[in-house]
Amino acid sequence: MKFTNIPKNGASWGGELCYSFATELDQPSDVVVVVRDADTNEEFGRMKLYSVIGGTVDIAPAVCRKMSYEPPFATTPQIIPSRAMCRVVVEVEGVASPTVTLFRADYTPTVHMLLSSMSTGCGIAVGDTLRFTLNVVKSASILVKEIIGGRPRQIANLAYSAQSQIVEVVVPITELSPQADRVVVVISDGITTNSFDYQVVERAVGSRRLLWYNAKGGVEGYIFPHSRLVERKADVSAVRSASQLHCRLVAAQSRVRLTSAVLSLSEQERLSEILRSPYIFEERSGSIQSVELSSRELRYDDHGALQRLSLDIVEEWKGGEQ
Repeated sequence: MKFTNIPKNGASWGGELCYSFATELDQPSDVVVVVRDADTNEEFGRMKLYSVIGGTVDIAPAVCRKMSYEPPFATTPQIIPSRAMCRVVVEVEGVASPTVTLFRADYTPTVHMLLSSMSTGCGIAVGDTLRFTLNVVKSASILVKEIIGGRPRQIANLAYSAQSQIVEVVVPITELSPQADRVVVVISDGITTNSFDYQVVERAVGSRRLLWYNAKGGVEGYIFPHSRLVERKADVSAVRSASQLHCRLVAAQSRVRLTSAVLSLSEQERLSEILRSPYIFEERSGSIQSVELSSRELRYDDHGALQRLSLDIVEEWKGGEQ
């Protein structure tokens, strides 16, 4: 038995991941194909082919089912190995393929790369969480500090060593000095250093933060400053007895509209990816939850320039004020 074709390193499980093999037997036979995580030996899936002398199987559906698209949650500063990548091995009748490294998005895994845009437009406030995705080729260090009257005070100092590993950096901002005016993030791989400045701001009442992954597989976030309730509806079943009518709430939903601030050109391009992102999450009340969007709308001015992004979120309504 031999493999005649396998996916390239750096391929995405969002497309086809075809393995071809030949049994090298004179007569057809039944063949079992098993897909495993090369690091943990976890089985992603298996299939049985009947009476074949070779074949081609697409393992992308099996890998997709096992991958988590939810950004990790942490209460302390952490660097967490990302589920934006996995190392896969395929076994056919006990013969293992070479290990292939797969990613959420196609790219060359040997390049040190910041996969998130690190947008600073929304500023930073107590209760926010700094998030970004990084491909670590050998090592990386992350320093987060607040600036008080020109003097720095360290918030977090993290380091990570790995051979081509995608990681999620999560730094909750649990407190800031009342005199702090900026938060600075410094990212270094030992060769190059990048610095990002966030202005300290106060969040408006009703603001909400959504998270998604961009085309490169990096986590993105935006804090929508405006939210308002636009619709509530309920499904009720009625049962009439001899003396009265009984109504029971079967299901209820509310629709909340989120509206962005006026967007800069760079933010326009970044947020437009929400329109085609299949998975959207909200970071709220100390947790991350998937959200259902009923509409995604970009608003342009009379000259064709994008002004605002508007999203409608559908939420289960349990009664009371919202």
